[in-house]
Amino acid sequence: MPFILSIAEFFLLSMAFGISLFTLIAKSELTGGGFLRLVHNVSISSLLLGFICHIYRVPFGDVVSWIYVFSSLCLILSSVFHKDEKTTLMWLLYIIQNIALGAGLYTYQSHLFTDGNFHFMNVAFFFSSALFLGVITYSMLLGHWYLVVPKLSEKPLKIALSVTWLVMLVKLVMTLGALVKDASFFLEGSRLGAGYMFNWIILTMRMVWGYLIIGIMSYFTWRLVKMRSIQSATGVLYVMTFFVFVGELISAYLFHKYGMYL
Repeated sequence: MPFILSIAEFFLLSMAFGISLFTLIAKSELTGGGFLRLVHNVSISSLLLGFICHIYRVPFGDVVSWIYVFSSLCLILSSVFHKDEKTTLMWLLYIIQNIALGAGLYTYQSHLFTDGNFHFMNVAFFFSSALFLGVITYSMLLGHWYLVVPKLSEKPLKIALSVTWLVMLVKLVMTLGALVKDASFFLEGSRLGAGYMFNWIILTMRMVWGYLIIGIMSYFTWRLVKMRSIQSATGVLYVMTFFVFVGELISAYLFHKYGMYL
């Protein structure tokens, strides 16, 4: 149970941070304050579920627990007081809440290791996963919002898709590096991990569902956005969100179980 809760907490905290971070892509003057409240409500819900997973594993009172409380408070204040135009106070809350969420993600990963050293690859893995998960989920929510504001420019969606490709490229480089580093897991007859066959099944699912399908669908989403067929693009983004959820959960399982950066 603690193992499953760790994966769930990582996933939920990553999603809250990723979605919150990318709220600057679409200006609130164009979307209206309602979209920001929608996005923040998703982040708050993720934090609440992540907090429940956390206190099941660790008694309330540690640093990460208070980060959950503080970042949730910032998101709630921003949701309540944000108007259509982003004021200086709202920008300040945006900066504080994302620093807090980033600190929570960093502190969470640092607690997995007790040697006291800085692990660059672990940090890169955690934050790239949060960005990948966050930008695709944010894009799906943004696409949905075009039903509310039909005249909204397609530029924010194009920016989000460009960010998706950039983050996916970084993750692919890390994945290829991990395959070289942990090649022994996939050699015929290997008894490492869950065994040769199961290792290949998990790797295939990770690569096909988490990268290939998302890459192909993001290309078609781009074409649909360019044609201003936003509703069709949003439908594809819903499917992309499903696959990024599955892909990143598989990735989190492999990291927490075997320390692999896939």
